[in-house]
Amino acid sequence: MRAIKTCTFLAFVILALCGSNAARSQEWLYTVRPGDNLWTVTAAHLTKMDYWPRLQVLNEISDPERLPPGMKLRIPIAWLKRLPATAQVLNAHGQSQALIAATNRTVALSPGQLLESGDTVLTGPEGNVTLEFGDGSRLLVQANSQLNLKSLNAYGRTKVRDTLLQLLRGRVDNEVNPQLGAGAQYEISTPVATSAVRGTRFRLGMDAETATARTEVLEGRVEFRSGRKAQAVATNRGSLAESGKPLLPPVPLLQPPVTADLPPIVTRVPIKIALPEVKGAVAYRAQIAPDNGFATLLFDGVSATPAVNGPDLPDGDYVLRVRGIDAKGLEGRDAYHAFRLHARPEPPFLMQPAHESMVLEKSLTFKWSEPEKAVSYHFQLAQDERFTAPLLDVPEHTRSDLKPDRALEPRNYYWRVGVRDSSGRQGPFSDPQAFKLQPTPELQPPEVSADAMTFRWSAGLPGERYQFQLARDANFEDVLVSSEVAEPHLSVPRPSSGFHYLRIRTIDASGAAGPYGPTQRIDVPPASYWPLGLVVFLTLVLVL
Repeated sequence: MRAIKTCTFLAFVILALCGSNAARSQEWLYTVRPGDNLWTVTAAHLTKMDYWPRLQVLNEISDPERLPPGMKLRIPIAWLKRLPATAQVLNAHGQSQALIAATNRTVALSPGQLLESGDTVLTGPEGNVTLEFGDGSRLLVQANSQLNLKSLNAYGRTKVRDTLLQLLRGRVDNEVNPQLGAGAQYEISTPVATSAVRGTRFRLGMDAETATARTEVLEGRVEFRSGRKAQAVATNRGSLAESGKPLLPPVPLLQPPVTADLPPIVTRVPIKIALPEVKGAVAYRAQIAPDNGFATLLFDGVSATPAVNGPDLPDGDYVLRVRGIDAKGLEGRDAYHAFRLHARPEPPFLMQPAHESMVLEKSLTFKWSEPEKAVSYHFQLAQDERFTAPLLDVPEHTRSDLKPDRALEPRNYYWRVGVRDSSGRQGPFSDPQAFKLQPTPELQPPEVSADAMTFRWSAGLPGERYQFQLARDANFEDVLVSSEVAEPHLSVPRPSSGFHYLRIRTIDASGAAGPYGPTQRIDVPPASYWPLGLVVFLTLVLVL
């Protein structure tokens, strides 16, 4: 009994000398089991037997040999044994492997796989891996990266961990559990700098070619060290370290892109989405994941322009994460956008009328390609590009061409076609194509005199001009007359007798010329057949 009191007194002395740091540190509550005493608990869980008197004092235990079952013992985390820990693979996508230290063999990674201290994660151009540590912290290893798990340790049976990593090249996103215990570490080193944190969200990149490390803090604070220099990098700031140069003082990260006006439905693959510009950005990073957890990246790309040039993904729901990149290579704050991909069955190619073409009223016929899985087509014609009030809406058309069943007024139109497959599912419409419908010039029989011929035809739209051609052959290789006039009539010198061919087209106010109307043939008799000054009407023959 005297020995116990003596040890208790010594414990008080030790605590007084060391201060109350241990008492203030984060603690683990151990539930006493039948047969436990302070010596067995200390031997099983603490780093050395010398801690049992401190444990007695901290928990105000009068008899260290008899502990009531169910009692909660307070044990400072710092006193606990360090045990080997593991990291679990949550997701592995694309080219993702690990070099296992114990066997010196490279294996493909898969969800649920456990990695230990010394193992190295390797990702290829389109690979990425998400690891989860025992304290709940997560790390996303992006493409073309090499990450070594230098040391993974647990504090006894708690969730508190020491996680020491080394990023040799590439990029990682970190989400560190803020509940780390006192003395616990989460640290990632690179060949030129080290980032150490308690609980935060931050990114770290290592460019092996330029020997540059970059850190970007999204929440909390990161201690960024290079050589003997260290600095704190706060939320929404970033810094970089180059070999042989001073640390860059923390700078604000670029503002996130505005995504409010991005399309909620994307109808084309590969995915292409235009982004609003971010002030100060020289490039943009876009990432696509199946959900807003971003544990797996289905796409991760950098563009020199504000645009997402994404992959060909199956139809479904996705989340886009985008950010600007400044001239120093620091990546800015994230913006998110949820969207649905509805690109199948894919729409046909629109063939006729061509985009922004001019079409004669009598020759208007719509034609498009025939996709392999098409069972029927949904055709729409409208006067506006948004198709707010379609003039023609044919939802179950079975042919790949369509001629309107009613006359349309000469003006500007838009048309589009969607595909319906055997399951009855309709895909997105094609991109609208614009065309201008022109009235077909109605040519009257020419007025012929001894030395002239006058041609008249129906007027087009206001402001239009006309191009008239007269030739000796139907291919218009031997052209006698080619004139552009503002009025729907033209007088020309009387041609020699025999067959001649003529055609007319309109030219709108912008100078765009429409197609020629049907070629027509006239038979001009010899001049001696008519008295001087007699006007004769000749019959026009349509050349098919």
